[in-house]
Amino acid sequence: MSLRISPRILAVSFGACIALVTASSPAQTTAYTNESISAMANIYGAGYSTPPAPAGNGAGILPPEFDLPASPLVLTFSSVTGTISLNDGFGGEYNDPDDAGSSSNYGFPTKSFNSLDGISGINATGTGYLIGVFESNTEPADPAPVSLDFTSIGTDFSSLSPVLDQLFFVGDGLTGDGAGSVQQFDVPTGATRLFLGIADGINGSPGDFSDNEGSFTASFQVSSSAVPEPASTTLLAIGTIGLLARRRKIACRGIAAQRH
Repeated sequence: MSLRISPRILAVSFGACIALVTASSPAQTTAYTNESISAMANIYGAGYSTPPAPAGNGAGILPPEFDLPASPLVLTFSSVTGTISLNDGFGGEYNDPDDAGSSSNYGFPTKSFNSLDGISGINATGTGYLIGVFESNTEPADPAPVSLDFTSIGTDFSSLSPVLDQLFFVGDGLTGDGAGSVQQFDVPTGATRLFLGIADGINGSPGDFSDNEGSFTASFQVSSSAVPEPASTTLLAIGTIGLLARRRKIACRGIAAQRH
């Protein structure tokens, strides 16, 4: 008697194996602790070898780069502290990561920054707040994605889904200034790096970093989905199919014995 296993049984068995392996590999979290972001960190330098300053008066420094884990899902911040000044602290002009605390928002109640070299612009109340951008392993290139307008979106969002090379408001990572719920930033497909920095400039063009001082300190986490190892999945599948085959063979022998 030939041994044949139903395709349906094979499919169900293999699916069960994959589910078993996936269930045994929970999502992972990669933590980044007490990372310093200088007031000189020009977010428009993300992915480049030198920071740009088309507005002149100082390009600042490259923003810190953080490698993301494989299969990243969500970015959250557990703490962002510190103060910076965009004009050497003149007149007590210091702000926290949400751009709260400066006496006059540096004279810009609302400030819009233009896109540059493949990186989007950004529009929000004031300036000096902490900004993030996700990038792939390739250098940003035009056309840049659409600029997010946080005067419309608000900064009290519960979650945000920026695309690659699109600047987004981080602030202190909470829905309020120093209080509220933890905000979630969905990591876009293809992202391998996160950059954190500041936008400064004149008339929407990056630059004017020469009089910046201070820094922020950020602690954050990136959750990632665990991908089951192909070898493990295959071995489980083969083992399950083999067990089914053995049981079917034994059953066939029993039937044959009864007929004799």
